[in-house]
Amino acid sequence: MEIKIESRNFNLGRRLDALVTRKIEQLLRRLPAVDEARVEIIHEPNRGNQECYLAKASVNIKGTVIRAERRGPSALSATHSAADTLDKLAARFKGQVYRSQRTRDHLSLGQVQADEAFELDRELARDLLPEDEAALSV
Repeated sequence: MEIKIESRNFNLGRRLDALVTRKIEQLLRRLPAVDEARVEIIHEPNRGNQECYLAKASVNIKGTVIRAERRGPSALSATHSAADTLDKLAARFKGQVYRSQRTRDHLSLGQVQADEAFELDRELARDLLPEDEAALSV
């Protein structure tokens, strides 16, 4: 698993790099099958006095890419927002994957109950038939 952190139009300090890495590693605990994680932080100059940062985060999970993009007044706040959004998307993705896997692997509760009722009816029918007819029907 590889974490790539890039910055544009400003210098990414060690503290911010460590915080971004820690946030991504927290996300990776939820999704252990991640192949690659990318974070790009961009300083967007604007005409006003306030500064604007854009954080783009993406995670590649066996060919499926989950992306989040958030803006903020500081690089740290933009990164936190993007990581939170990515965490929510990862939870949703994980629920969808596990739900679809469970339906492929297991029968639904209704199907199980129908099979049990069918077997019970079959046993009752065998008990009610005389022995000669039961031997012929099986």
